[in-house]
Amino acid sequence: MKDVRLVIGEKNYSSWSLCPWLLLKMFNIDFEEISVALYQKSTAERLGPYSPSLKVPVLLHKDITVWDSLAICEYISVEILGDVGWPVNKRKRASARSVSSEIHADFPDLKREWPMNCKSQFKLTPSDKVMNEIARIDAIWNCCRHKFGENGDYLFGRFSIADCMFAPIAICFKAYGAPLSVEAQHYCDTLTNNPFVQSWASQGRTEQEPLSIAYASNM
Repeated sequence: MKDVRLVIGEKNYSSWSLCPWLLLKMFNIDFEEISVALYQKSTAERLGPYSPSLKVPVLLHKDITVWDSLAICEYISVEILGDVGWPVNKRKRASARSVSSEIHADFPDLKREWPMNCKSQFKLTPSDKVMNEIARIDAIWNCCRHKFGENGDYLFGRFSIADCMFAPIAICFKAYGAPLSVEAQHYCDTLTNNPFVQSWASQGRTEQEPLSIAYASNM
């Protein structure tokens, strides 16, 4: 058994599972991946030994259990990566934490109407509420790139937890054809062209497990 184990849902649907998975992959951390099919009769029973919340993702590190995607990323950064998951610069770090928390906690209409589905590739006309949330994310991406993106193509230049948190959004935007500014589109392309994001999406497209209910964005 490996010291680091990550419990995730199906790659096609489980957007929050992607976030810590991507962080571990980008920093070359050896870990065991445990996949649990969501929304099945056996899901709660299978998650019970791992997850106090009966949701994914869950990180198991030796005798420590951490759940919730952002909490897991924070834990990985501090306890496994030596605190390099966030930008080093204090101003960058503060903004990175803020926008990561915002995407994690907000944007309910986008998450409900445009759920991550790696198999989807068709243009959707966003509702007014979704369009407002797309515009807010576009503004976040533009602001962070213009202020802090001088050292690379990611949101704060070099790759960070903030990019993990926005990776599922980038997959959704690409799948459904979100209208984005030039700078935001460039950043979206950076995320969807990341080899690990591409690997996740490719594996998601090959999954066969049927869902018994519609995707819920809080899994």
